[in-house]
This record gives sequence, C-alpha cells and structure tokens, in this order.
Amino acid sequence: MLIAVTSEGLDPSSLVAEKFGSAPFIIFYNIEETVFESLRNPYSNLLGSAGIQTAQLIIEKNTNVVIAINIGINPHRLLRSADVKVYSCTKIQVQKAIKEFIEGKLSVVKQESLQYFGKAARQRRRHRNKDF
Repeated sequence: MLIAVTSEGLDPSSLVAEKFGSAPFIIFYNIEETVFESLRNPYSNLLGSAGIQTAQLIIEKNTNVVIAINIGINPHRLLRSADVKVYSCTKIQVQKAIKEFIEGKLSVVKQESLQYFGKAARQRRRHRNKDF
C-alpha cells in the first residue's frame, strides 16, 4: 500500500501542508517496504488547477491513500474516481499522520463535507446575497 501525504518539507518529520494542491512537497510511504520517498510538488505554484494536477501526479504513482488537511472538491473527485481514499488529519508531522492512519485514527473525507470555492460557487454566493 502506498500512502501520499502533502508536506511542508522533504523530511517525514515535516508538518502536513495546510492546502493539498499548493503543498510544496509530497511524501510517499510504502507500508510493505517501510520506505519514504519525497517529491517536490511541481504544481504548487500554479494559480489554477494545482489541486487537480497534484491529484493526477498522485494517481500516476499508483497511490492507494492520501492524507491531507484541506482538499478541494475537484481533486477529491478525481482521486475518488481512481479509487484513492482521502483521509483528513490536523497539522501534525507527516510520520505521525501516517502512524495515526495505520492505527485507524483518521477519518475518510466525504465529498459532502467539502466546500467548493470555484467561480460558480462565488457567483452563487454573490447572487444569493443581493438585496432585491
């Protein structure tokens, strides 16, 4: 099983990154081989679609599980369509997040719990807040 964790640094003692797509690094952990692999996220500085591109990268690595603090609805949908489960954690060290996952302490992110912050959602909020 391969686990991907968005990270603020290259080391497993780094903190889990706040945002999925703009995470500077991704740390992969292979449970069977007990091996860590760190990767600089090439999409972290994109102004748009960083989450989707990051999700695609994770899928291409044949990852089974993603651990993140915040993830957008579109990257979540893409990961889910590739049978990658997404688990949420708090701002803790990557190695601790992995340990909590293995111990069954993390919860699966459900699509219903995600908020969509895209253009259409902003337009809906603007329209809803207009005074008539």
